Order: sequence, then C-alpha cells, then structure tokens
Amino acid sequence: MDDGTIAEESDMKKQAAGHRSRLTVENEKGIVLIVSLLLLLVATVVGIAALSTSTTNVIIAGNQRVKEINFAGADSGAYICAAIIDNTAFYSSVDSNYSSLVQDSSDFLDEINGGDSGDCPVSSPTCTNPAPDIQFTMGSGSSAITVSIDVDYLYAAFSAGSAVEFASGYEGLGKSASGGGASIYYAVTSVGQGSVGSENSVYAVYRYVTK
Repeated sequence: MDDGTIAEESDMKKQAAGHRSRLTVENEKGIVLIVSLLLLLVATVVGIAALSTSTTNVIIAGNQRVKEINFAGADSGAYICAAIIDNTAFYSSVDSNYSSLVQDSSDFLDEINGGDSGDCPVSSPTCTNPAPDIQFTMGSGSSAITVSIDVDYLYAAFSAGSAVEFASGYEGLGKSASGGGASIYYAVTSVGQGSVGSENSVYAVYRYVTK
C-alpha cells in the first residue's frame, strides 16, 4: 500500500468522524428548549401551590378574626346584661339609661320578677318568638356586630349561711332572708352576630343577691 492510498483512507476516516459529530450536535439542538420548558413547568406548579396555600391562610386568618370579634361582642353583652339585671331587679323598673337596649321593658321586667314571658333563647332554630330581651350594635361597616341577649329566670334560693329566724333581719346580709340573704339566679345567653352570617355565643349564670 503506497502513501497515497494511506492518505486517502485517513481523509475518509476524518470525514466520517466529522459527519458523526455534526449529527450528534444536530440531534441535541432541542435539549436546551426541552429542559427550559420542564423547569418552567416545575416553577409554575410550585407557584400555583404557593398561591393556593397563601389564599387558604388568608381565609383562615379572616375567619379567626371574625370569630374573635364576635366573641368579644358576645362577652361584652354578658357583662352589660349583669348591670341591667341588677338595676332592674333592685328598682323593679327598667332604667331610662337602658331603655334603648331593652327591647320590651314590660316583658323584661316580667322576666326579672320570675314571670313567664313566653320567649326563648335567641339562638334557638325552632323558636316561635326569638326576639331578644336586650340588643345593641357595636362597631360600624364591615366590623359591625349585633349583640343579642336572652335572659331567663331560673330560681330563687336562700344564700349560703343565711337563716329564716324570726326578727333576725337586723343582723344584716347573710343572716336571714329579710336581711337580704336571698339569691335569684338568671341564665344569660349572649350572641354576637357579625359579617357573612358568623356568630359566637357566651353562656353565663348571673346571681342577684336581694338588697
């Protein structure tokens, strides 16, 4: 084999190698695009998941805020109701300072004195007369809360340590019923109603000691 033949074979091998190299490069031209699309898809999925989680957290935080506002309103209603019961029971009439809060003065006074007013708890779904005894509004706009309070007479009893000895009333509170030793118990249901139909309730028992 002469030198010319060897040179020709060498050139043919180089051309074949170059051809294979060009085929490999051309076959890999779309790999960057494919990888980019896959990364974009992954980023999109991660973004959607993060957005969904953030939206859920915002909804939960909003519901928690509404719950706390409604509870604050219902809790304040229980405290306000105690003062109204105490004043009404002592004077046997609804004070003018509370007339705007008490829905029906005669009905409320009858309730305080132990009469059957025919009402029922404001949260009862089957009640035929759900009108509350006391109602007022706190706040304004989207933060407004309607507080509805139902008062129910439970029972009366002598206070612990009292007695019913004849003519012992002069010895003061706790000695006899005539000295102010009787206790009257009332059930208080306070409901705070806020936006989007949300509500929260506080239940309490108030003891009024006769004076």
